[in-house]
Amino acid sequence: MNLRALLFTLMALLAGAAIAPWLYGTAGADPQTPPDHRAAPAPLDFNDPGPLESYVAILERPVFLASRRPAAPHKNPRGQPGEVLLLDRYPVVGVVVAGDTRMVLIRQEPDGSIRRIALGAVLDGWTLSGVTRERLVLEMAGNRKEVLLKKSGGEAP
Repeated sequence: MNLRALLFTLMALLAGAAIAPWLYGTAGADPQTPPDHRAAPAPLDFNDPGPLESYVAILERPVFLASRRPAAPHKNPRGQPGEVLLLDRYPVVGVVVAGDTRMVLIRQEPDGSIRRIALGAVLDGWTLSGVTRERLVLEMAGNRKEVLLKKSGGEAP
């Protein structure tokens, strides 16, 4: 027997062994009886996100930050009692409404320096679009935020 015939015979035997389970696996089964599914997996529930502990890696390396490191926590995110925060971050020190001049004074971290934000200026992507004694209006991409101010000072002399 030559080598070619031996290889062909071996290939035919292996192909037959691979096809046999499909051909003879259901020959003796009753067609009315459904196949036995003992290890059927539980259906997936896409509305259940699972336990928060499984998302630790996302918190340690945030997907949407370029550095993939968590942002440093704000020193005092709520501010002092009675203090009004602009964008939940900057304490409002004062408001200037004098003639055509309109601006807001905010305190910046970490050194506590005072920064002036004029009408139309941009702060963290938000444009200061309105300044009155009672409220500040910020806009970004069609969204609008109003910050109500408390009256603690008096009238200008």
